[in-house]
Amino acid sequence: MNAREVLRPLELRVTLSYLIAFAVVLTVFSLVVHLTFATAIGRETSERLGAILDEGRTATEAKHGRFHIDSDATQLVAPATESISWYDARGILIRRIGALDATKGGILTRAEPAPVLELRFPPTPARIVASIDPSHANGLVRRVDFGLGIGLVLALLVAGIGGRILANRSISRVAATMRTLRDFTADAAHELRGPLTALASNAAASLRDNAELTPPHRRRLETIASTAASMTRTIEDLLLLARAETPLERELFAIELGELAAKVVDARDALATERAIALEFAPFQARVYGNPAEIERVIGNLLDNAIRYTHEGGRVALESVAERGGIAIRVSDTGIGIKPEDAERIFERFWREDRVRGRESGTGLGLAIARALARRHGGDVAVKSTPGKGSEFTFWLPLRPPLPALERGSVIGAT
Repeated sequence: MNAREVLRPLELRVTLSYLIAFAVVLTVFSLVVHLTFATAIGRETSERLGAILDEGRTATEAKHGRFHIDSDATQLVAPATESISWYDARGILIRRIGALDATKGGILTRAEPAPVLELRFPPTPARIVASIDPSHANGLVRRVDFGLGIGLVLALLVAGIGGRILANRSISRVAATMRTLRDFTADAAHELRGPLTALASNAAASLRDNAELTPPHRRRLETIASTAASMTRTIEDLLLLARAETPLERELFAIELGELAAKVVDARDALATERAIALEFAPFQARVYGNPAEIERVIGNLLDNAIRYTHEGGRVALESVAERGGIAIRVSDTGIGIKPEDAERIFERFWREDRVRGRESGTGLGLAIARALARRHGGDVAVKSTPGKGSEFTFWLPLRPPLPALERGSVIGAT
């Protein structure tokens, strides 16, 4: 996978985080606007009910124990959406102006005593009831909510496009930095390979041609040769990692995966026997397309890792299963296991767990290389592990690499 493909999940997470933050801000803003408007409408309705009651009391008089309502009272309310009613002390409707019936549900009402206190003896207050149909006010609130909803959706759409553009620009800079670092690593490794090869060759030649060397001088030359060989392996691994970020293009071969896996297992049988580890292999048949050397390296690295961290008398097994339209090769062991918090860190370059895993030899690049090469083929490497009980590494590989690679490259005969 190239740097851009590696960073694509990060780009999506940045865009999603931006959208979530923007959505939260807009939602809070919309709620504040809704509550402010609804409160204002409610206050206005309450004030209107009070005004109707005040006007109703002003228009009401008591003459000879009976209600007298001013003739101008018909102008107190809007007939379609408001009404005012007068009730005597017994609750009997005396008069209503407006079309609303205060006794029906959904109507907002407010009642106050009428300025008539002597309709019967002893004095009993009568009532004036003001009524308002809230549907108009509720309709205004709904229209505001609808406008806010449409605005929220449009704002999120624009924010999503803008966020994606900003994230793309930011990630592009990171990708450029990663490409520069990759190129520097490849160039530096390439430049170092020649001097290290010369150093190792000269040390080997000195050991071979100078039989009279004293033991201390011989040990020094052996140390130089061993260190040069180790550094050369590290440089080769770095070059392989740099190459793993380039497209497959014309490196596709038809591969009999079962035969390739059997070959890898056979090559490690002696090492497993030396460590008294039972190496189990379940034969299978599957044809995939890719670079056979790189797929062999992935399986080999997983087996080497399993053998390295399995105690004497343990077991390492390799099996395959059809999964997600491809082939999953599972390498399981009964070794020391991996702590949950380290399950992803083990795929980082040069990462090593100091207390346990650090005792074993290695550069810390094996699993990083395995995952990089797997992803180059459109697959991946994942791990499940229980500390003290063992681990299971799964190398999933599609039957064919992603279509763009097939279109650019050519498939060569089976290996």
